[in-house]
Amino acid sequence: MAAESTSRFTKSLLKPGSAAEIRQTASNAVRNATVTVRQGQRQEKPKLIDPLDYEAVISELEPELREDPLQDLLLFPDLDFTVSRTLKSTVPEGSDTHAECLLVRQACQYYNSQLHVIQYKYEDYAGDYRHL
Repeated sequence: MAAESTSRFTKSLLKPGSAAEIRQTASNAVRNATVTVRQGQRQEKPKLIDPLDYEAVISELEPELREDPLQDLLLFPDLDFTVSRTLKSTVPEGSDTHAECLLVRQACQYYNSQLHVIQYKYEDYAGDYRHL
């Protein structure tokens, strides 16, 4: 008798299509939850808005911003960074010809090329405040 009641229980649990029904009802519940009903009014999903192009807005308002006392908060500071080129290589000469590994050879060629170095004016203040 115990085996018979157990098999009836498992048959009702494992009937075909029940998992699909559960997934469908959960999907419908989530879909209906995204469009909420509030005090009898329907609230739609918010529309996607493209972000403002900061440079375009600043260039349009530039004459007005030049006279603003708080222009330092809105505009990028002048001479915030400097760009320079490397003068001499940090890799010894001829190291790319002596290297046996292709990866090392390519790395030596890369570091021997002239690179742009960007130095920020306020980089001393970047990072952890305890190191200031």
